[in-house]
Amino acid sequence: MLRLVRRVLNSSIFPARSTRRRRTALDEHAQELIARMINKGMGAKEIWTELMDIHDISVSIANLQIMATKQRRTAQNQRRRLPRQRKGILV
Repeated sequence: MLRLVRRVLNSSIFPARSTRRRRTALDEHAQELIARMINKGMGAKEIWTELMDIHDISVSIANLQIMATKQRRTAQNQRRRLPRQRKGILV
């Protein structure tokens, strides 16, 4: 192992770095479907099960959790930005 490290460090040409394979992104139809399920209040595992069993769409539960969190935060932030009304007067 030590020889390999020395050989690489002394070499003027470094070996190519391996890159992670990118997964295909969800198409627009799948994203809209997931957004509707999140809006219905479904959890990540429920969404994942329905996508796999009914729609034949493969996505990780972790990605669904991330999407749900982002969508819910966005909805909360939009509600906060709306002006509050008190007896017909904007506050």
